[in-house]
Amino acid sequence: MSKKRKNFFQNKNNKKPNAAFPMNNKKLIYTKNMTALRKRYSQIAELMERTPIDYNYRIEYTGVKKTANIFCANNNMYYYNENNPLQDAREQVDALKLKNARLAVFLGFGLGYEAKYFIDHLVDKQKTAYILIIEKDPELFKMALTVMDLTGVIENEYIELMVGIDENKLFPICADYFKRKMRIVYLKTIKPIYHLSSLQLYKEYYLNSLKILRESGVFALNFFGNDPEDSLIGVENMLDNIEEIVLNPGIKLLCDKFKGKPAVIASTGPSLNKNKHLLKGLEDKALIICPDASLRILLDTGVKPHMVTSLERITATVELLKGYKKEEVEDVYYAACPVVMNEAYESYPGPRVIVYRNFDHFKWLGIDRGILDIKHSSGNMAFKIAEALGCDPIILVGQDLAYSRDGKTHASGTLYGEIQEGLSENLIEVKGNDGQPILTNPTWNEFRQAYEVDVAQYKGTCINSTEGGAFINGTQVMPFQESIDLYINKKIDPLQSIKEYLSEFSSDEVDSDIKNVEKLINDTIEDLEAMIEDCNKGYDIYLENKSLLESYIIGEYKDGKGDSKLIKKIQTQLSEPKNRIISKHRTMQLFLMHIIQSFNIKFEMDLKTVPEKYEYEEMALAEILLSQRKWYKVIHDIIAICLKSLNKAKEKLTAIQKKRSEEIVMYKYVDVIKKILELSYTVFEGFDHIDVKLKELRYEEAFDILSDAAEAIFSIEESMKPFVDEIAENQLKSFVDEIKDLFKESINIYERKEMLQLESIIHTKCIVAYKNWQNELIRVLGPYMIS
Repeated sequence: MSKKRKNFFQNKNNKKPNAAFPMNNKKLIYTKNMTALRKRYSQIAELMERTPIDYNYRIEYTGVKKTANIFCANNNMYYYNENNPLQDAREQVDALKLKNARLAVFLGFGLGYEAKYFIDHLVDKQKTAYILIIEKDPELFKMALTVMDLTGVIENEYIELMVGIDENKLFPICADYFKRKMRIVYLKTIKPIYHLSSLQLYKEYYLNSLKILRESGVFALNFFGNDPEDSLIGVENMLDNIEEIVLNPGIKLLCDKFKGKPAVIASTGPSLNKNKHLLKGLEDKALIICPDASLRILLDTGVKPHMVTSLERITATVELLKGYKKEEVEDVYYAACPVVMNEAYESYPGPRVIVYRNFDHFKWLGIDRGILDIKHSSGNMAFKIAEALGCDPIILVGQDLAYSRDGKTHASGTLYGEIQEGLSENLIEVKGNDGQPILTNPTWNEFRQAYEVDVAQYKGTCINSTEGGAFINGTQVMPFQESIDLYINKKIDPLQSIKEYLSEFSSDEVDSDIKNVEKLINDTIEDLEAMIEDCNKGYDIYLENKSLLESYIIGEYKDGKGDSKLIKKIQTQLSEPKNRIISKHRTMQLFLMHIIQSFNIKFEMDLKTVPEKYEYEEMALAEILLSQRKWYKVIHDIIAICLKSLNKAKEKLTAIQKKRSEEIVMYKYVDVIKKILELSYTVFEGFDHIDVKLKELRYEEAFDILSDAAEAIFSIEESMKPFVDEIAENQLKSFVDEIKDLFKESINIYERKEMLQLESIIHTKCIVAYKNWQNELIRVLGPYMIS
């Protein structure tokens, strides 16, 4: 614990204030506290200024030492024992028998006596890293500000205050608390600290707050990922999608371009059936975004959204995008996060816009396309896109996140049906948009909580026009037609705006991006190979000290202690390879950490609980050091897989570069290619004339046309020689050789005057061979005309 954390309550002269202050100092103390509050907690400061002192509480000085105490008028009781408030606070904290309170959570603050005692006497013993103070009653906290110098608490970066927060608004605030400074690793070491008076005043609030705090911690934990393998798939897909990334514009070109304009997010909840028809006609008045699962429903309703989102890195995403005709989606931008499978991009025939999720490996990549703080679902992704574009209001439809009253899971017309299996386990009740309880499942509830976090941060108005489903705190519930009447009444032509802003994208830097990524991959491979060596070194050090460390745990040393210097020496040796791995900042933090962070966080969380099992610090440290075996092994295995993926990506980049080189070379021959393709169609028309001449028995004229056709084919073959080595692998030569053989055979038949046989070979072989050759020609050369 740092000196700064130990001196929470000390003033600028480094002297601890008295437990109680003379009455004439009250104004000075309050002013000092408020100055500190305004600097760090402006919202709490504003709350204090709005909070009147209605004498629900009053400060009285009790006991022999006349120590400040709180008299709670409504409950007719003193907050602290009348005889000795400070001793009472100490006894209340000691009665909790705290152990390993790495994250200390105060449920109620009182006058701060419990916090002061904990900080002065228990912080080091408990190895406390952070303190969270939750106080329900603003008036009670304001009373403390008038008599206690709390600037040490207010200013300390390791202490967080949550004062007067509505229970319904706590979840997003707590979730954010855990994500900041990686406090999530202390989730398993939360220890509540309280005075019985705080529970007597607001027991239900504080118990619910503790429950919400733990739930928000689990939510934040899931934000960092559940499985390294899943994260690894995302990185592999990103590398596999490198061509899509470099060749397409990013969402950053659209950020803030729709300020104050309405957006509608149309998701696949069962209530979408009620109001999907109302979307028709809104295409030029609101930005319409839908998840991939909703696209078919909207198109079948005659509604063409402006964007469709994809987030999941699974094959089901690919299935949702199959079967669309180009004309159906030519103006529907595929706003996918490039962690989806490459097959998803290949399946979708419409335009693209790249959207990064807030993962460090996109920062590692170094190709800026715009990063959004997207949570768990493609519906949530649609919301974050609308927010990034500046839309206000954002109107939700079909965002049920719950079962319909008749048990439906999705709207009609979805690929997998209205009642999808595997979603009905561990059902829970939540508040519905109609105010009544409604059933949901843990996954959907997590999506709902994600929305609550996002809506709490969103500066505009979010309207839930789902007309069914689960209530999302922070949204306004309103029928969709009423939302339309109120907010969607001006023509804004979103499609034209999207096209205009995305047209600013230039592919001039594509080759530069590819070269930079290639160098980046080479550098990363070099770092990872060094990390593999350090993992092996760390594992060897573990093996050398395994027996000794195990002897500490089983208590072979007197009193379970042993030689603390020796075990600290082992700790230093075992940490060195790990520190070298972590020091490779760009590779470790931006590339590897996202893959390993779910393992790493849970690993650190488990280590934080180890001291609770042992009486002596050396025994706990021995187990912690033995656990490093697992860290080195897991990191080693993940790095080995990453190396394979990076080497595969190098091959992909080489192929992309080759393809682009071919395109650059071929660009010089666009006019030639155009003439070649035009001539091939002319030749094909010649076969129709041959057929006419044969029917008229004008064999000589038919043969002349056939000769002209052959000559044209040979001419095309000759004109392709300058670039034939640059085009993709093909069968053109074999098809031309076949045509040459057939032409020779036709000459022989013609010279023998076997006209019926000539007619037969032209119909059954020559035309077929020509069609095969022409189709291959179009396949190989056609893309260069399009590009």
